[in-house]
Amino acid sequence: MIRLLGGVAALAAVVVAVVLVANAAVSGAVVTRAVTAAVDPGFVPAGAPLGQIGTDPGDPDDPWSAAAPPGGVILQTPGPSASPGAIGTLRVPLPKNIPIGPRRVGIQVGHWKTDEAPPELTKLVVQTGASWEGVNEVDLNLDIAQRVAVLLNSSGIAVDILPTTIPPGYLADAVVALHADSDGVGELSGFKMAHSARRGPYEDALLNDVKTAYAKATGLDYDGTHISNAMRGYYVFSWTRFQHAVSPFTPGVILEMGYLSNDDDRALMIDKADVVAAAISAGIMRFLSDTPRAKIFEKELVVPAFPSRGPLPTSTP
Repeated sequence: MIRLLGGVAALAAVVVAVVLVANAAVSGAVVTRAVTAAVDPGFVPAGAPLGQIGTDPGDPDDPWSAAAPPGGVILQTPGPSASPGAIGTLRVPLPKNIPIGPRRVGIQVGHWKTDEAPPELTKLVVQTGASWEGVNEVDLNLDIAQRVAVLLNSSGIAVDILPTTIPPGYLADAVVALHADSDGVGELSGFKMAHSARRGPYEDALLNDVKTAYAKATGLDYDGTHISNAMRGYYVFSWTRFQHAVSPFTPGVILEMGYLSNDDDRALMIDKADVVAAAISAGIMRFLSDTPRAKIFEKELVVPAFPSRGPLPTSTP
């Protein structure tokens, strides 16, 4: 643990180009686009309910009301000729402010500053991460995030190290959320990755590029068996549920770097943190090389809507 914290302190002194983003939007040069979506009859402004229900992957018995993201969304209902059961689509206008200048990447540190979470993320306050043999997940996540930032900075990439609270509608060329898992008994080993649904078309490419680089550099097996619904529905990418989430245009993935509860995985993430960080950085750089910003923000997104919310039950028949 002392070695880990020492690495964090040393790196913090040199990561001068990294912006630590808390609850404020990222500053920098942007380009403004004219937006005509607000005049569309199906336009729903930011935060307003869509009249649709979603399901919490971690609690399927607790449905929630989907809402429009920052910038709003256009609800397109099925036409009269649509087949029975059709649910329509959500059309997401291009963001008003699209980043220009150096490519930008967000590295989200799992469980960092959960005590600063806004009311809509209150459930996260008590989720402080795994701990094993005196090593806290959040410290490990932050250490590796800072190392990744140094490597990306050296290649001319602007980096935002993001805490639990994401700036509403955060825009970047890619976002990778870093975590380390625990099975509670020390048996499982390997790394896991996932992305969410109803997002842009480049999530698979980002996942595959990071996955390939990570497996090659670390030698860890890919643990596809234990990818949870909570990973697939990670709040950072759930833009229809939370305002403090990454824009659906920004490609994003969550990476569980290994099992903190496994002796070998833990040793890799602590003693060979530079190897882990280099692998993550290499995967991100490959993605950025293959995916120009112009493609990411090329056109509006059209994604499936959620089922319509039915009438609330009453006490009378």
